[in-house]
Amino acid sequence: MKTVGDSAVSPVVGVMLMLVVTIIIAAVVSAFAGGLTSDSSKAPQATLSVTGVIEGIEDTAEDDWVPTYPANFTAKNGLLFEHKGGDGFALSGIYVQIQSQDTKYDISSYDKLPAANCTGPDVTSYLVEVGDNDGYISPGDKFMLYADNCRIDHDPTYGFNHAPQISWKPEGAEGGIAAYLNTLIEYKIIDKASGKAIQSGSLTLH
Repeated sequence: MKTVGDSAVSPVVGVMLMLVVTIIIAAVVSAFAGGLTSDSSKAPQATLSVTGVIEGIEDTAEDDWVPTYPANFTAKNGLLFEHKGGDGFALSGIYVQIQSQDTKYDISSYDKLPAANCTGPDVTSYLVEVGDNDGYISPGDKFMLYADNCRIDHDPTYGFNHAPQISWKPEGAEGGIAAYLNTLIEYKIIDKASGKAIQSGSLTLH
């Protein structure tokens, strides 16, 4: 014989089971989403060395504040990075932030060299892998951040006494950045996906 209390048991149990299943599904989805967020916000962990490369700096008019080169002059100046260990990364997946004094500038492999530059016709991008050219930087690989121009500034009124510099100003950019020799330059290698620095440091150009 059924009682009134017995008829209410089955619906209540069903509702409780549905709630439990809903909570479990929500927890699984939340954990999965959290895992994806954690992975995407993590920059590659890598150690790199950096060396200033000064192949040559020439300027036939040191008082005009623009690069003026002798005939057929080229120079591959810039910063040379070497992957010393850790995670690999795609060269297209990073950009390099350079700071000289109070000026900061970001340069990636998608920035184009200006038509007038001193690197020579064989350099077509700011960021170029040296040697193995598969575009992926693994331990032992090297890549170069080329400076597009150089010049020598001479104006004692402003404290410049035949001061050599290298510079970066991509095609179409409104501004750029210059770094004088024997001064400190700071850098950050930044992972585009996470927006976080893979490495930061400083060096003095010589």
